[in-house]
Amino acid sequence: MIIKKDTKINEIINAYPEAVQFFTDLNMSCSQCFAVNFDTLENGALMHDMDADQLIAKLNQFVSTLPTPTITAYPK
Repeated sequence: MIIKKDTKINEIINAYPEAVQFFTDLNMSCSQCFAVNFDTLENGALMHDMDADQLIAKLNQFVSTLPTPTITAYPK
């Protein structure tokens, strides 16, 4: 998964459940916020007064240490 500014936060959490702890460590309570269903990573960064590019770099570094992302299968 390529994480960019327009990636929805819930997509990240669905692919990488471990990302909940990453966000929690940054005082972003993404696992408890309804906005993750429609907010992008850039919007989340702005809401928490963070630089989106720095957040993306840290998040990409974090997920690079994780196993292959979890894939949710959707019926065709």
